[in-house]
Amino acid sequence: MVEEKINIALQIDNLLILPNKYKTSPYEIITDKYWVEKTYEYQSWKDLSKHQNILSLKIKGTIEGKEKYVSYKSFDKRTGEAIILSDLFSEHGFAAIAKRVCGIEDDTQFTIDNDTICINKDNKKLKKYSLKELKPYLSDYGMNLLFNSQNIVKRNSLREKFMRGTGKNFNGDTMIYKIYISDLDKKGNALIYYWNEKYKSLSSYSEATIKAGILQADDYYYDKSIKQKVHNMYSLHLERQNDGTWVGDLQLGSPFYRLIFKEY
Repeated sequence: MVEEKINIALQIDNLLILPNKYKTSPYEIITDKYWVEKTYEYQSWKDLSKHQNILSLKIKGTIEGKEKYVSYKSFDKRTGEAIILSDLFSEHGFAAIAKRVCGIEDDTQFTIDNDTICINKDNKKLKKYSLKELKPYLSDYGMNLLFNSQNIVKRNSLREKFMRGTGKNFNGDTMIYKIYISDLDKKGNALIYYWNEKYKSLSSYSEATIKAGILQADDYYYDKSIKQKVHNMYSLHLERQNDGTWVGDLQLGSPFYRLIFKEY
């Protein structure tokens, strides 16, 4: 499960596909001008991992064959979840660190080794901190991840998390849908990918929000004849329950299905 989540997250975020779901090349979407504005080419990756709980990757490539870039991505080896910098800190702690590091934001990239965090931005190292120095600023999740603990504390943010939904179709058969919340900003705007576990055909909602325990995602297309957007009859409406599950309706064309989603 851990390896599966890491592979899916990396391939969706970087290649816009699910693992092994391509016709001729894993890069066929990100090199197609119909789907993306710029052509990306991935040249190499390196495992920087030194911490027992963390997988840190350095990915290098070019944009339009000219502009070089470097990106960093870290994952929790215990759960397969991506590590978000702001989740490592308490709200007060992140604000304090942000004052000390010009340009630090929720999505700022970083790497972690045995005893330090190196914060990066625009391919430049902004600041290096020892883990001991950061202890007063860490969240419960940050403390649990960075220092030895028998129990696992999961981060609270839904950004870059997976949910698995189960329900029954009209024939009474079990249906399984999965979603990946690739991005989620402070205003609640989200980028959500979804796929049927049986067919594994990746799609994304054109509009989505997660606010006050309600997830609303819809797919629209632009109708040139009437010069306005039209609902494509694909949507997902979920409400968070007290037990941590999310319950609601999945629309696939005309039919609606009642599903229960859980983080996994």
